Amino acid sequence: MNRLNKKQKNSKGSATILVILIVLTVVLFGVMNMMSVYTSYKISQKNLKWTKQYYEFDSKAQVFANNIAKVIDKYSYNSQINQADILDELSKNMADDKEILLNGKTLNLPIDKNQKIAQNNYIDVGVYFLGEDGKRAFYIDLKIPQVKGNKPYETSYWNRVSESFEYNTNPEFSEGEVIIIQ
Repeated sequence: MNRLNKKQKNSKGSATILVILIVLTVVLFGVMNMMSVYTSYKISQKNLKWTKQYYEFDSKAQVFANNIAKVIDKYSYNSQINQADILDELSKNMADDKEILLNGKTLNLPIDKNQKIAQNNYIDVGVYFLGEDGKRAFYIDLKIPQVKGNKPYETSYWNRVSESFEYNTNPEFSEGEVIIIQ
């Protein structure tokens, strides 16, 4: 009978240990799931910010291109486009959030409206739209023909500027976590 009592005492403790292990496993999976959801949330917030910025810059680029198209639309088909009108429109569109390039060179005020700006029968206008940090964020490149054709301009580039970044080799951890990289 003494042997039977020892078995009963041992089985009572093992049930408690089993319950504790199950609870710890459930808590561990819950924490892992919460970390996964938080990471997904942060990624989606960053994606939302990038997408919002892209469409804001795209909208500004379309307004700029439409302003240029309005100037060109004043001319009849197969007529020579007055370069002074293009330069005048470019000067109106200059702002702190844009960097305008004319044939690859930065355009500065005041603009000499008598300068020859056409090369190979085209006027090459590039525009960098600057982000909040003042860095180039979006770029468009328009090729405006000297003689008005079916289209006011040709688009050779219209996209976000690639961002360079550096990997953080010493990340900061919160509340008590210490990592030593040697």
